[in-house]
Amino acid sequence: MIKLLVTGFEPFAEFPVNPTQTVAMTVSAPEGVMLTRLILPVIIGECAARMLRVIEEERPAAAISLGLSSGRKVVSLERIAVNWEDFQVSDNAGNLRRDAPIMADGPLALPTTLPIRQMEAALRQDRIPVEVSYAAGTYVCNHLFYAVQHELLRRGRPCRYGFVHLPPTPDIDPDGLPLATQMRAVTRICETLRDVDHPDAWSSLAWR
Repeated sequence: MIKLLVTGFEPFAEFPVNPTQTVAMTVSAPEGVMLTRLILPVIIGECAARMLRVIEEERPAAAISLGLSSGRKVVSLERIAVNWEDFQVSDNAGNLRRDAPIMADGPLALPTTLPIRQMEAALRQDRIPVEVSYAAGTYVCNHLFYAVQHELLRRGRPCRYGFVHLPPTPDIDPDGLPLATQMRAVTRICETLRDVDHPDAWSSLAWR
């Protein structure tokens, strides 16, 4: 049995419904996987702090954060988070960050520690539209990705982490990806994390 954490976001900006919230809370846990589910606020600082508290409490082997990207048509497996914020709209607490680093003394970018090539192959095998992305944006999704990854690496925590952008569902965009397909994509990602044992893609560390 492997424990995984899946997070989604609450609604924000012009979106009264956020499909990542639905996916995170209702996606099926594959056999051999124990899922912890968490919905995060679209608020810089608070979203990362809340997620890190749950990681410390639950001690998952890996965590996957889901975010909505309205301009995309495929599931985007994010390779890197960048140390930069440039919001086009305020977050849900009214914060509007423009041209500023997330952490003044942090590295320019941090990579995912999830085995995303294996995840990509699993989704392609199921004919789910997918890409490996190098652009997680400069809004709250990237903020969460960078801040959580920075702290996990700083603390030496054996929790592998990464971010997945989901496209809108058809109720938001007529050309969107059906919710059932998005659910299947996240289930396949969880199955991949359960099954991958390549030493370069998976942690041999254990929670102490």
